[in-house]
Amino acid sequence: MWSEEQKAIIHSDHPIKQVIAGAGSGKTATMIGLLEEREKKKSILPENTLIVTFTKKATQEFKERCHKKNLSSKYHISTFHAFCYYALKHYDTSKNWSRYRLLGESKKWEITKEFLHPLQFVIGGIPFPILFKNNGKHFRKLSLEGYETFQSAFRNWKEKNHYFEFDDLIFDFLHFLDTKSADVVKERWKALIIDEFQDTDEVQLQIIQKMNFGSITVVGDDWQAIYGFRGATPKPFLEFPNHFPGVVQYFLSTNYRSKDSIIQSSLLPLKHNKDKIEKQVQTFRKEQGTFQVERIKDTETRPIAIWKEWYKKDSELILLTRSNFRKREWIECGVPSAQVMTIHSAKGLEFRTVILDLVLGWSEDIKDTNEAEERRILYVGLSRAKDNLVLLIPDTTKPDRLADRMSGDFSIRNRFRNRTLRWTRLW
Repeated sequence: MWSEEQKAIIHSDHPIKQVIAGAGSGKTATMIGLLEEREKKKSILPENTLIVTFTKKATQEFKERCHKKNLSSKYHISTFHAFCYYALKHYDTSKNWSRYRLLGESKKWEITKEFLHPLQFVIGGIPFPILFKNNGKHFRKLSLEGYETFQSAFRNWKEKNHYFEFDDLIFDFLHFLDTKSADVVKERWKALIIDEFQDTDEVQLQIIQKMNFGSITVVGDDWQAIYGFRGATPKPFLEFPNHFPGVVQYFLSTNYRSKDSIIQSSLLPLKHNKDKIEKQVQTFRKEQGTFQVERIKDTETRPIAIWKEWYKKDSELILLTRSNFRKREWIECGVPSAQVMTIHSAKGLEFRTVILDLVLGWSEDIKDTNEAEERRILYVGLSRAKDNLVLLIPDTTKPDRLADRMSGDFSIRNRFRNRTLRWTRLW
């Protein structure tokens, strides 16, 4: 049932493990197997085990898998933020957490607009999400004093009106761990299993260190780190051995999801990335599969024709886009809303047939774009396909545009044209 790689993880008694799991490698099944083995050995009690997932959906899936395997119901399985809220609510006596509510997006922007009114001529028409992106990088450039004044006023408003945001939970819990009241939390949870560790941030890493877990298993894939806009960084995963010197690394390198041609094609964008953990991806499904590249002009109507052509072959196919704006354009062209998703929302999912749009919707702000992360986003999108993968690439010569540069990995013609144009510009 288990591969040799999976057995090595499941039967390991090492207290600190780093599992480097490639796309479609059965990491969740392996973690369930690890819990089964622990229950059989009675080595680590379920009530002392904290299991952290990245999304509510992943939390529910993990709980369902534990139930199907008749595992204990005493594991604490939740997202990182949900665990912080649970611990603060039950153990932090410095304030009454039951009175606090999560601040919704519409309410947040309403209050933000009110506080920023005095700076309206400094800010201009910059949308709030862009203004506050990357820790308020744009805002701080425009007015550092204005940014700091806003942050202070906003924090005070949230405290006075008993609101919190997800990031507040993380920082408040980190500070709570320095108090005497936190001892009971550290005593209760002795073991940690954390999934999607490549999507954590530096503060979450500090929390793990301060909790003093006796057993830690982090699972992740730095190739799929795509949440930089939330402050996440693959650094904690890449540098995990530096923070926990006793760690033993394990690899899950067999892809059970995709056919061979899809796997080989999905790896192409990553060859340009330097800061990564090298993995030798093994193919389980030896069938060739379908990988098709279609060149599309910006103004062409053919993309919807390609969609209809593949819809006849697989009515459950999914179309993946880089942005919500591009997603809306496809829906307006006639693609059912349930069958077009952004790549970020499709992470962790798999589909028999995927059409991936590399034509439009990708960032063209080269100066502020993390190209390595954009290539990881493309990898995540490509690796969702099981049997059939259709890649739409731009049929234009704009080597300064990110989508065109990435399309060169799949098209000798595009790569040659881009290189020729760059050479011409040099002279």
